[in-house]
Amino acid sequence: MTSGPQSGVRLLYRAPAWQERLTRAGLQEFGDFWDLQLEAVDEGNSGRGQAGWSRVCLHPLWVDGALLGRLVIKRQSNYFSRDWRHPLRGRLTFEKELANLRRYQQAGIATMEAVYCATRQHNGSRQAVLVTAFLDGFISLEEQLRRWRDQPPPRRQRDLLLDAVAQLVANLHRQGLEHRCLFPKHIFVEPASDNPQVRLIDLEKTRWVPWRPARRVRDLTALARRWPGLKPRDALRFLCSYSGHARLQAGDKQLWRAVAQRIRAKRNDRSLS
Repeated sequence: MTSGPQSGVRLLYRAPAWQERLTRAGLQEFGDFWDLQLEAVDEGNSGRGQAGWSRVCLHPLWVDGALLGRLVIKRQSNYFSRDWRHPLRGRLTFEKELANLRRYQQAGIATMEAVYCATRQHNGSRQAVLVTAFLDGFISLEEQLRRWRDQPPPRRQRDLLLDAVAQLVANLHRQGLEHRCLFPKHIFVEPASDNPQVRLIDLEKTRWVPWRPARRVRDLTALARRWPGLKPRDALRFLCSYSGHARLQAGDKQLWRAVAQRIRAKRNDRSLS
């Protein structure tokens, strides 16, 4: 970690492979990213601090008429996450996401490519910028499922994607990690591929969970609840790929019963509220 030439800036990461492209595009310092006039891709988040907010934007790198790549630029101010290491003041959630991104890469869990990350203290606010490379050729699993609903794919193509997603989630859990926000919109896939690649995004809530059943049940519940029209055959295929078994074993069935029970409990809680 080093301080940059701009006052109050703490540089956390800059990818060497992107340095030349960023320089040519005039994006070298915190303020260069912060001052870009960009439209947010969604409503973003607010709260967690004094007038705290967090936004995600897309930015194409055009230099002399050539597209050098696309970036996902995430900016936030006073948007904190508290944990046992930072119980009072908290830390900016993008700091935590960068740490988790590195943890995923070291563990061999497919995710985004970090490009730049820095924080700064400015006019009484704590701000952060996290930049990653846009996942060209990928769409969210949420979008893929929407397309399949309108135009069902060949069975083999569907099974290949189910296998790829299940194996990525299984790898995550083998490493002792729980995503804690494992929704179809946070899983990115290659559409119509015979060897589909899968990536996990939105890593700020990831944490290490020593008790294996807990991390499995919570993540799989989150995924199953938000998987529209999840058919029993697809659930069976997913579980077999996740467990690495040709047929479900007693432990696999117990896991799915725990997931189903948790889903029912959440539905009951919602109906009572």
